[in-house]
Amino acid sequence: MKYLSLIFALSCTQDVSIMKVYDDEKDTSNASIESNEEVENEPANENDTPIEPSNEPAQEMSDLTVGYGEIHFRQIACPACVGSSGEFDITATLKLHYPTSAGYSDYLQPVGSCTTNLIETYVSSQPLASSQQASFNGITLNPSGQGEWTNGFIYEYQYERNTSYSVTSEHGYIPNAFTSIEGFDDIQPYTLLWVDPSYAFEAVVSKNGTTFSWFPVVNNSQFEIIIAVYSPDGAQFLGAVSCLEQDTGSMFVPGTYFQSYPYWSLAAVHFIRHRIDKRPAPELNGYFESHMLWEVVGTGHIE
Repeated sequence: MKYLSLIFALSCTQDVSIMKVYDDEKDTSNASIESNEEVENEPANENDTPIEPSNEPAQEMSDLTVGYGEIHFRQIACPACVGSSGEFDITATLKLHYPTSAGYSDYLQPVGSCTTNLIETYVSSQPLASSQQASFNGITLNPSGQGEWTNGFIYEYQYERNTSYSVTSEHGYIPNAFTSIEGFDDIQPYTLLWVDPSYAFEAVVSKNGTTFSWFPVVNNSQFEIIIAVYSPDGAQFLGAVSCLEQDTGSMFVPGTYFQSYPYWSLAAVHFIRHRIDKRPAPELNGYFESHMLWEVVGTGHIE
């Protein structure tokens, strides 16, 4: 999932730019969610032997998690400002494994809170084989590791908004595994979305607090704003804050988080809509978690 890749910054000619976009905003270092499913099998007497795990999932439906699907749609207002090669970056990930009690969205902070501790956890589990291609409807996913399939080269036209997706893999079929989400018709302040580096970073992130808004609102989803701050010349990453609310169309980010930063520090402002779901996967005898993310990255400065 996510994944902190610090964005290092760089000055390009007369325009200031951030070298790399804040990649999924989370730090995975030294963090994990351990499964409680590991049970020690000891012989009751000398004639008993430990039970070896099967090569296939258990045949009885459980209430545990057996897989995870994600589509992350990222749109960058000013690609040259953040060192991106294009406007769109759309990726899809599938994970399948033996049942685990851990949850893939446990890393998110509570709704209605802000944090500067941008850490993401990962789920510890026993993966299933990944030797053949899988798919989300018409999106092909290639094996990329134990129990994992990915596609990091999805075109914008391939992503169907507000559409039910099914999962096909060598381990079975999961109908209606998740529903995709839509993006934005409007974001305010609109100056966040300037596309030219010569006048990007105009929008103000105020030390007195800033209200951001967007449209449309999507029911049953959460909304996160991450503001990553860099030195005025764009050369140094200074810190970041993440605020998470229900998707209501607006959010106030307190200015207290920016008091220590110099005036005219550069900012990358990430608008991220989250939809988290969990649906039965009978052929895998458990539940399939999903996480849809639609992200827009804009630019601003601290004032």
